[in-house]
Amino acid sequence: MFLQPVVRCKNPDCTTPSAARIRLPYPNPPRIGATPPDWPQNDWKLRLICRECDHWYVYEKKDVQWAPFSYPLADHSGLDFWSVELECAAPNCGSRTRWHVLDNSQLSETELLEFVLRADPVVVCENGHPLSLAGVGSSSAQKAMSV
Repeated sequence: MFLQPVVRCKNPDCTTPSAARIRLPYPNPPRIGATPPDWPQNDWKLRLICRECDHWYVYEKKDVQWAPFSYPLADHSGLDFWSVELECAAPNCGSRTRWHVLDNSQLSETELLEFVLRADPVVVCENGHPLSLAGVGSSSAQKAMSV
């Protein structure tokens, strides 16, 4: 058994049962009985979209808990933690914002980008500009082994 960092969806109307947790990738998770690492850092922030309700929230250190699992997230076949980076196309902006999602549906990169851009509320760049297919300068998606 391993300890894995988790967060709970902040949407009170999420269809995920309140006991369900969103697993976060963490390299070399400790075994049960070990003291969980002091992770993440105090200034850590993560934009995470719940795959069940499509709502996104910013998560911080205070939202992270450590929970027991039979095996580390990295060993879970068919469950991937994705990082999607979007560049804002608003004039004089160009900020790059990173979004994360834990997904088990094997979405293509294009489908993953569309999922992020459909999130509720509307995803915005670091400077508050709404992002859409027409409002993204460039994008990339990759599996994340840590956040």
